[in-house]
Amino acid sequence: MVSSNGILEQRNFLQVTLPHIWDRDLSDVYDELCLRQQSFLALQRSNTALESKVQELLAELSTAKEQFCREKASYQQTQTELQNSLSLLQATLDSTEELLEAIAPGLEKHVASKQWDLAKYQRISEPQRLFPTCPQLKKVFDYIEANYHQSIGLSDVAVAVGYSAAYLTNLVRRKTGKTVNDWIFERRMLAARALLLETNQPVNQIACAIGYQYEGYFFRQFRQFHGTTPQAWRNTQRSNVSVNY
Repeated sequence: MVSSNGILEQRNFLQVTLPHIWDRDLSDVYDELCLRQQSFLALQRSNTALESKVQELLAELSTAKEQFCREKASYQQTQTELQNSLSLLQATLDSTEELLEAIAPGLEKHVASKQWDLAKYQRISEPQRLFPTCPQLKKVFDYIEANYHQSIGLSDVAVAVGYSAAYLTNLVRRKTGKTVNDWIFERRMLAARALLLETNQPVNQIACAIGYQYEGYFFRQFRQFHGTTPQAWRNTQRSNVSVNY
């Protein structure tokens, strides 16, 4: 295909060498050919640029496709690893559940034993927690703690601490809201509960051991304080312990 420059050269050549046949129509034909040739070349350049752009886009598309394939493979691998981890975790949970089911009875017995030990310790420490902290009455409570298992009363405590019975009664009531005999009674009931629960001594022996001369009086005071008889209380408490075990 002749370039636009070539057409122009032919035009000039004919115009110079053949002036006798050159006319306006022929000149217009050559001018039209030159314009069309220029348009064609411009279109060809645009087509070349378009082809280049298409090649760039195809290259980018290929790169994106490769990246997508790599990410898809990585996702599938991650999903597989996650499924494996979940399966392993489920197996571990199942194994742990089986282990817990196997050791649960032993743990329950251990907890029950610890609770029993704690309750026993609390019963042992109850005398220290029974009496309120009052420096002015410390000698009173110390005397009751040391002698509650004997036949003592208000007058015995008053003599021991050096007060008159009336003054001591008013002092203890003002400081604690209870009387000296109330505190002796509560300490004896505390001892009675411990002996009923932790020993097999008959009730009459327990009554004697905590300072009661008459079993009937002990029965009445115990029922008044606990709402039931000593033996019934013992049976109920030991039944509760058996259930815990």
